[in-house]
Amino acid sequence: MKRSFSFTEKPVLFILKSIPSLLPGIEKAVAIYYSHETKRLLSHSIRYENTGYLLEELSLEDTSAIMRKLRTESSPHSWLMTEDIPFEIKAKQKVQLNIFNELNNNILLIRIQNEYDLLSDLFFIYFNQNLSNFGTVNNAKSLTTENKTIIAHILRNTIHTIFLTLKEDKELFAELHENTKSLLTEMTSLKEELESTRSKYNKGFIRLCQNWLLEISQKHDHIYRLSDSAIEKLKHFEGDINALRNILEKAAHFAESFALDSSLQDILIADFHIIITDEPVKKTKELVPEHFAELPIKYSKTLVLLDKLENAALNVKSKNKLLTSANLGNEFPTPITPPAITDALKKHRAKILFLFKEYPHRWEIIRAEFRPIHNILNVRQDLKQLSA
Repeated sequence: MKRSFSFTEKPVLFILKSIPSLLPGIEKAVAIYYSHETKRLLSHSIRYENTGYLLEELSLEDTSAIMRKLRTESSPHSWLMTEDIPFEIKAKQKVQLNIFNELNNNILLIRIQNEYDLLSDLFFIYFNQNLSNFGTVNNAKSLTTENKTIIAHILRNTIHTIFLTLKEDKELFAELHENTKSLLTEMTSLKEELESTRSKYNKGFIRLCQNWLLEISQKHDHIYRLSDSAIEKLKHFEGDINALRNILEKAAHFAESFALDSSLQDILIADFHIIITDEPVKKTKELVPEHFAELPIKYSKTLVLLDKLENAALNVKSKNKLLTSANLGNEFPTPITPPAITDALKKHRAKILFLFKEYPHRWEIIRAEFRPIHNILNVRQDLKQLSA
């Protein structure tokens, strides 16, 4: 099972379990800390047993005065001997654990301020008398006072830094969580608005169909009604709205032909009476510029101009309009005037002729039907004739 974020665990426990990684070979460490949830002091220990470290919850007995003294001292760290710790911590489940009476150990006490009661949480770290915890070759060499000062300073700063990192990460995660909740709320709101808009559109669309059906009823002297299945089918109609009236009229005739009693005035139109053959209106597909691998960059603006003219010409033809400069200019993303088109073609004339020669199958519409392009091509032909 994958573990969760480090800051979801109590910071004291996360650091306590990290101490063997910070100090390989540590035999034991104890943490005593104030729990905001339980409003009292709690204690846990981690000690090496067999092939791994065991985390245990401990219970404190008759230590309130001593604990308060230790937690209110201002020194960020202290080195203690076993006899300097005159109290016991007992393990739960009736297992006695006297953690402060071991001989031949140097005990480092590190204090970190608790953010809730503003007193210090305590970390007791049991070191060996020599430097074996730090991977030195000469394990017989004892820890000096200078060693201990450096070790205490570095270790206390390391633990304090981890505390701050966990706190900042938790605050950042909480902010991200709130932002995510806000985003989800906004998405839900937009979804509801979309559903409401779709519902309103469907109602309006069905009213339009029923109005047309009323006109058809008056025209043919019958009363045509839409069944629920027909209404559902019409809600999914995506064709040309201008063709819908004809579809409804055909559906009315189809339903009428199924009526056994020809004198029946009310005709119910079912979903299968509605035959939707009209394809949805498709937008004009713009040309996708091909990749001009070896073309110099100086031709790029000319390429863009020709592609825009060809796309504009394609749109003009789809609307059955004349292929004039004015009509083409109105189809540009930002409309331009005929003189601007003429001026652009004059500036790019030589490059246009080169591109037409290199790519004879491109820009077919403007080559064949756009007069300003014809003028450029005709000039080229005239020049050839004069030079002959």
